[in-house]
Amino acid sequence: MSVSKSIGLDALPPVLSRALSRALPPVLLALMLVLTATGDAFAQCLSSVNPVGGSNNLLVLEKNSLRTIAFFRYNYGNRYYEGTKPSEFDLIKSASYSYGGIVAAYGVTNSITLETELGYYFNKTQVYNMEPAYTLSGNGFSSAVVSARAGLVKDNARRFFISSSMGAKIPFATRPQSCDGVELPLDLQTTTGATGLVWQAFVVKEQPVSGTRWFLTERIEVNARNRNGYRQGSSAFTSFFYSKHLMFSWLKGDWTLIMQLRNELRGRDQTDDGWRESTGSTLVYLSPQINHFIKEQWNVSLVADIPVWQHFTGTQLAMKYGFSLNVSRDFSPKREAGN
Repeated sequence: MSVSKSIGLDALPPVLSRALSRALPPVLLALMLVLTATGDAFAQCLSSVNPVGGSNNLLVLEKNSLRTIAFFRYNYGNRYYEGTKPSEFDLIKSASYSYGGIVAAYGVTNSITLETELGYYFNKTQVYNMEPAYTLSGNGFSSAVVSARAGLVKDNARRFFISSSMGAKIPFATRPQSCDGVELPLDLQTTTGATGLVWQAFVVKEQPVSGTRWFLTERIEVNARNRNGYRQGSSAFTSFFYSKHLMFSWLKGDWTLIMQLRNELRGRDQTDDGWRESTGSTLVYLSPQINHFIKEQWNVSLVADIPVWQHFTGTQLAMKYGFSLNVSRDFSPKREAGN
């Protein structure tokens, strides 16, 4: 499939027609023409979601307990793929994003926990293969997620636990972000401006004698259409974790090594005109993680995201690597009373 397509000025969307009337600089005009012709080629670039690691983050809280998690995530990519093979298409030289988020959870009862996820893109940047060089960047809040988590199985004798949550995705903005009066490409928008549903499941098995844990997580997101008729494809993220508490005489402090294997499935996006080309993918990542428990209060984790296998529908820009830094703490009434 050829990504590039011929295009005339009459095929431009209204936002670009308005931009033309403002006499855009030639380099930006040329870029927008190419973006309109090939926008499908990177509609889901660098999309990666890594759940915050650690089995404690997967279970419901005790009544009146509070959990806070702060994290920073960085992803980078510089190569297009068609299916599973590298592509010669090279409109974008590189793309990256820096993203920070906060998760706050409160134990309403011993079996029900309310959660809120908030995130902000410090930048979403694309560097184009053009002369002279040109870069586009966006920033802003992503969508919030408000959910309720229920404890379904709690077997302390066998150290086996299952919980599940259901929530709503709520956008902070419903209008597309613009730069110099021109609407940014879809890949640089920090939110699609649409609501959605998020369902999650968590299974944890602990083996205290050996200091190991096995846990499985599933996250499914279903999106509605935004005000422009655009609908991002549904997605399913499945993660399998193996956790080993490191017990060496020479190692000071409380350290845990976690290995994660994650599969990300993304459906194709839709517009009012039908399916959007070059969207949808199946991705597999290996994510090693080291966690340090400080003063029995703070969990600090460093995570690397390494692509193992990637299959894209059409031609898309793939992630080369990513990393995350997570910090979390639980505030328990019993612990605070003891202090």
